[in-house]
Amino acid sequence: MKLFDIAFKDMRQSLRSLSGIMFMFVVPVLVTVLFYFMFGGASADDEDSFALPRTDVLLVNLDAGTLPENADLSSEFSAGQSAALGSVTSMGELLAQILQQDAFADLLAVREVDDATAARTAVDNQEASVAIIIPSNFTDALLITQETAVIELYQDPTLTIGPAIVESLIKQFADSFVSTKIGTGVVIEQLVKSGAAINGALVEEIVRKFTAVAMESAQTTGALINVQPPPGANSEAGLIGEILGQILGGMMTFFAFFTGSAILQSILIEEEQGTLARLFTTPTQIRTIIGGKVTATFLMLFVQVTTLLLFGRLVFKINWGTALPIILAVGGIIVMSVATGLLLVSLMKNTRQAGVVYGGVLTLTGMIGMITIFTGGGANTSPMVRTVSLFVPQGWAVRGLQTAMNGGTAADILPTLAGLLVWVVIFAAIGQYRLQRRFA
Repeated sequence: MKLFDIAFKDMRQSLRSLSGIMFMFVVPVLVTVLFYFMFGGASADDEDSFALPRTDVLLVNLDAGTLPENADLSSEFSAGQSAALGSVTSMGELLAQILQQDAFADLLAVREVDDATAARTAVDNQEASVAIIIPSNFTDALLITQETAVIELYQDPTLTIGPAIVESLIKQFADSFVSTKIGTGVVIEQLVKSGAAINGALVEEIVRKFTAVAMESAQTTGALINVQPPPGANSEAGLIGEILGQILGGMMTFFAFFTGSAILQSILIEEEQGTLARLFTTPTQIRTIIGGKVTATFLMLFVQVTTLLLFGRLVFKINWGTALPIILAVGGIIVMSVATGLLLVSLMKNTRQAGVVYGGVLTLTGMIGMITIFTGGGANTSPMVRTVSLFVPQGWAVRGLQTAMNGGTAADILPTLAGLLVWVVIFAAIGQYRLQRRFA
């Protein structure tokens, strides 16, 4: 068939173009490799995953309170829990013990000091990242309804992640004892209403019971933290694999649109060289010629995208998602790239305008479409940023790919494909109409 003859001819020309090969394969790979080395991926000690640095924490325990009936408190716990609890006499000691658990050893390096002023000075001199200063009435504040206290968290202002982790752990610890104050107050109030005799021993027993429950909850703080990747995430390659997956996926989408426009630019080249006019003298319909060039573009984009996906999987162990979702996402990228190239070629009068279109229009729209790549593509990306990216077709293509990479199902990708289809139909219809009129 003439359509496939035209398609194979254009494919051979594309594969002979050094600049085309560079944009299709070499540049996306080089950018990804560059980021790999920037994130220390070549380090022999970083073969498994990207790890957060440990946060140096200075702990100043000024708590002068004591736990109720501390000598008998261990009877409320199992043998294993009692052994883990040790001989703590205050909530300050319990918090210090929890922060120094093995569960947090990879995140926190906790040292206890006696002087709050010295701890603040150490943070100011960047000898430590965070200073935790536990007030003298900390135990009373957690157990007595009328008492309040504030833990001081003195941090290096240049840091964010480490202090945020420390703050989260302290809040979780304090929240474990909210029920103690509330429960104690409610029980005593109900006893008063019922006319029961309230004495110090009864109050102390109530507090002791609630304290035991709260301490058991606090002791499990470390066990409650279990970092798991989302379904379909790059757990095999760790965080560095997720970052590289976003980068390579973005580069693949970005340059796929260049490939689609560059191959279809052969229509303009052959028009200027006169070969297209000679082809029109043969019994070959215009739609067959355009169809052959579109087919060549489809096939070249399939080769480009498949090669980059395999490269990412084999070299960087990037998990692109399950089979059907990634096939749908890749299909959307290819179809959208072809339709965009067809529209742009129909709007250009000659090859001299191609540089402006490629360097300006495709670059600008590509960068807008990749906004969610720059922000990490996670759930924390603001809705406004996600919406802005959808003002261009590249944004829809990137969204489909990210959905597949984040463990989305085929049903999750269908809304994105529907949006892509609208762009495809509009672009393809305009491009086809203008080219047929141009060469009629």
